[in-house]
Amino acid sequence: MYTTNTITNDNPIINLHEKSELGSEHWYGEVRQQDNRGKHFSFNVSNLLEPEKLYNWRVVGKCQAGFLTIFERDAMTPEGMSYYFSKDTKCVQAYKEFENGKGLWVDVISFKGGRFYSIDKSILESLNVNTMHSAFPKMVDYNLWERAGAKNHSHFAYKPNC
Repeated sequence: MYTTNTITNDNPIINLHEKSELGSEHWYGEVRQQDNRGKHFSFNVSNLLEPEKLYNWRVVGKCQAGFLTIFERDAMTPEGMSYYFSKDTKCVQAYKEFENGKGLWVDVISFKGGRFYSIDKSILESLNVNTMHSAFPKMVDYNLWERAGAKNHSHFAYKPNC
């Protein structure tokens, strides 16, 4: 049945899911916003990664000729990984290791129609306005950034700028 999450919301942009069958570790909340054409949509936010921990990464992108390419980066934090995002990024995975020494590749960013379909909270909160303009042009929402207090391109796009 449903369990009540005991997580606190320190980010007013993310709407928390209060009841979830998966628990608070995997199913954190959702963000509702507009795309660059004014159409409303929402995407899911997971809570799989720790912000300061180093992970191994796989990024699937599309090259200019149309072929899918996969590149890997080792020992990077979620914040450092945002440097490698481009408008041709299709999927991002991180290797999550468990206490027993085993691990698996989990999708931390997935897209649908050029917009986020799901994203991890640690990556979402590390994105700044400049990265959103250059890597995710369909996700530009000035009203959302105004609510976050972003005044220039170096400010965070999905986290309050105090």
